[in-house]
Amino acid sequence: MLRRIPTRGGFWQGVTGAPHPHESDDEAAVREVREETGFDVSASLMPLGVEYEYCLSSEVARKAIYAAHVRAIHVVAFGAEVTEQRDPTLDPDEHDAFAWCSHREAAEMLDWPVEKDALDGRRSALRELASLLGAH
Repeated sequence: MLRRIPTRGGFWQGVTGAPHPHESDDEAAVREVREETGFDVSASLMPLGVEYEYCLSSEVARKAIYAAHVRAIHVVAFGAEVTEQRDPTLDPDEHDAFAWCSHREAAEMLDWPVEKDALDGRRSALRELASLLGAH
């Protein structure tokens, strides 16, 4: 789990991001993990089969987090195995802490204060990852 810096909300989340133009979801997932943690997960990336969409509130649109025409965010969830025996290298402009934790601990820490309707999708992705890995 990664904790956003206070000016970006100070909440715990997994790696998140969006594809660049002409970049596939898989390519974006590998790039975002590398940018946010320093890990290369290209060999272990696994689609979780969890996709969902959440609506953006007018508050989010006013904060200009997204372009004015964007009304909903489509999410495609992935999992990956990190085999390197080191801690992640965090981008200090985005995150100020990390935690290695079980799936259960991650589900308890997970927050998404921007749009509450996205939290169920994130927990669903975490449950699917736990079932694929046989974790509890």
